[in-house]
Amino acid sequence: MKRSCKTLSNAAFGTLFLVSICLLFYILGFLPFKPTWDVEQVKETVLPTIPELKQLSHRELAQLYHRYINQVQVLCRRIVRIGSLGDGGWEICDDREFRPSQPCLVYSFGINNDFTFDDHMADRYNCMVYSFDPSMKNMSEGERRNRQWFYHTGLSEQTQILRNGWKVSTLHDILVKQGHVEDTIDILKIDTEKFEWQTLIQIFETGGVKNVKQLLIELHIAIVGEPEKLELIQGLGVLKMLYDQGFRIFYSHRNLWCKYLSQFKGIEEIGCHEVSFVYIPQ
Repeated sequence: MKRSCKTLSNAAFGTLFLVSICLLFYILGFLPFKPTWDVEQVKETVLPTIPELKQLSHRELAQLYHRYINQVQVLCRRIVRIGSLGDGGWEICDDREFRPSQPCLVYSFGINNDFTFDDHMADRYNCMVYSFDPSMKNMSEGERRNRQWFYHTGLSEQTQILRNGWKVSTLHDILVKQGHVEDTIDILKIDTEKFEWQTLIQIFETGGVKNVKQLLIELHIAIVGEPEKLELIQGLGVLKMLYDQGFRIFYSHRNLWCKYLSQFKGIEEIGCHEVSFVYIPQ
């Protein structure tokens, strides 16, 4: 009897161990079959067209924006934080379909003297990383580490020199200059303190996101106080363009530094979100 119980115990343990290994391989995507990205199983808030947005009241636009920006549209099985645990770190999707693989390319706009994200992308995935920030005049341009470069250039809807002396450029012009117009960009990170809205509109107009696999962006609908109605229409319009181009939210983080009192709800709302998208082929 003791031997029989021991045999059954060993068999049960062996089965449990095998199931655990299979489940782990399934999650990591190592099995010949893989989970499908069934976006229809995720309940989404669908954005109306621009003319329809213009017909909504200020209150309806504000509610729609916050409902949309805080949702998850597609499930990433393995979300990893790259860079600092505080400001400067970002979440990327490490699932096999989207994991950066050599030769991988990263464009990072908005550094603010924190290269932890850029360094981690280069060290962990062996990517070529191009970093841009016009405010960091104390930093020399050019190659800063192996396979990493830095430039005093900001991302904007026009290529020009601003009144404060900052050099800014469109994404298309930067890609042309670096010779990456036709290359896949594994990660495009944009943190440009409310310049992102007009920049994204210009990027769409020139087809600049067609080769991007993951888009990480901090969206500033409001830094202090309730956003204006036109700001909400613009923000929702850009988010709709992203969706129509195949970009789906897999992670959204509220930046608590951008709190304001909602005039509609009488509660604190968040005006800045660090949002991570993956491109899903349509």
